[in-house]
Amino acid sequence: MAHESQRAEGSSRATPVASPPEEAAAISAAMPDVPEAQRRTLSLRYGLYGLLVLLLGMGTPYGWHLWQYYQTHESTDDAYVVGHVVPISPQVNGTVLVVHIADHQTVEADQVLAQLDARDFEARVKQGEAAVAVATANLRRAELEVSLTQESTSTETERTRATLRGAQIATQEAQQSSAEAEARVRTTEAAVAAAAAEVDMWHARLDIAQADFTRMQALRTDGVVSQQQFDTADSARKSAQAQWRASQQRLTQAQAEVERARVDLHTRQHGVERSRARTAEAQAVLAGAQANRQTVEIKHAQVQTARALLQQAQADVDAARLQLSYTTLRAPVAGVIARKHLEVGQVVQVGRPVLAVVPLHHVWVEANFKETQLRHMRAGQKATLHVDAYPDQVFTGTIESLSPGTGSVFSLLPPENATGNFVKVVQRIPVKIRLDMPASTPFVLRPGMSVIATVRTRD
Repeated sequence: MAHESQRAEGSSRATPVASPPEEAAAISAAMPDVPEAQRRTLSLRYGLYGLLVLLLGMGTPYGWHLWQYYQTHESTDDAYVVGHVVPISPQVNGTVLVVHIADHQTVEADQVLAQLDARDFEARVKQGEAAVAVATANLRRAELEVSLTQESTSTETERTRATLRGAQIATQEAQQSSAEAEARVRTTEAAVAAAAAEVDMWHARLDIAQADFTRMQALRTDGVVSQQQFDTADSARKSAQAQWRASQQRLTQAQAEVERARVDLHTRQHGVERSRARTAEAQAVLAGAQANRQTVEIKHAQVQTARALLQQAQADVDAARLQLSYTTLRAPVAGVIARKHLEVGQVVQVGRPVLAVVPLHHVWVEANFKETQLRHMRAGQKATLHVDAYPDQVFTGTIESLSPGTGSVFSLLPPENATGNFVKVVQRIPVKIRLDMPASTPFVLRPGMSVIATVRTRD
């Protein structure tokens, strides 16, 4: 019976299937000796086979279409709306005086969010401004000192040069006058010598005349010579005596001239020495005046120092003003207030976030695709996005970039697969998708919303 039922089953598989009732009747007619329960089991089995064939025939076109779709599209539900979350942290320590915003409030860029106590910083600004005023006055004084020193040094130098030129001219004149006096001394000394020679000459002539007069006087007593001859001899004696006396006077006068010339020469020589001393003094004064130019350089250095101190004071007051501006918390971008932890009277610390601003006008989608889905994925490809918050709305976007590494690489504790047992896990790589949304869209996408992203990788 078992072999016959198997042959009957084989023959029934070869027979075209019309419908379950017909199959049951055919089975009953073909196997008159098979029990009723077994015939029912066979009828149910063949009925299921027929239903399966029918469903395969109906689903084949849809399955083919679905297979082709997934050959050109990659999809993931591990995608989220991402946006900038701008933390607002105080840049100075202070006490909150006024809070101008509330949670989830829309703010504009540069809008005042809160005001801190600014009295300490205002005092620092006033101190800085006073320091700037003092530095400015010091710089002005240093500049005036440079001008006065330059003017006085220039005037003193010119005056000293003029004095030096006058002293040099006086020295030259004194030297020339001394040379003339020295020449006069030599001339008078020559005159003295001539006068002395003349005295000697007239003294010799006087001796001759005296001898002639004595001889004539003796001869006149003897009556040898006439009175006329005697008178001539006496006259010659007296004349020679007068000439000798006159030559002596001339000698004395010449000697006096020599003394006066020597005194004048000595005086002129002292004048030359005095002129030389004045010249040396003028040269020393000129050297001192020229050395005062170094004082001008020192004054210039003082001006540079004063200018640097002024710049430092100006930088300090600018820093104080900057610190004062930090007491006013402003929104760096337009957006919505989130995570507000700011109350009046609160003492805030530098660097501790007190609230955040989320700019909803600039969001994108970050889709985490499996590494096996990125074979044909490139920047610039179009994407279709379904946001869970708007199930009836289809958003479009464009791939902007692919992450240079998987998410695990940039995690806080990257995996160290070489340190222990290795279990291969398919990694995911973030893909940034830029939304193609007009500015006037009524749909607001907030960071963190779930998204189903589908990318068309091939045409």
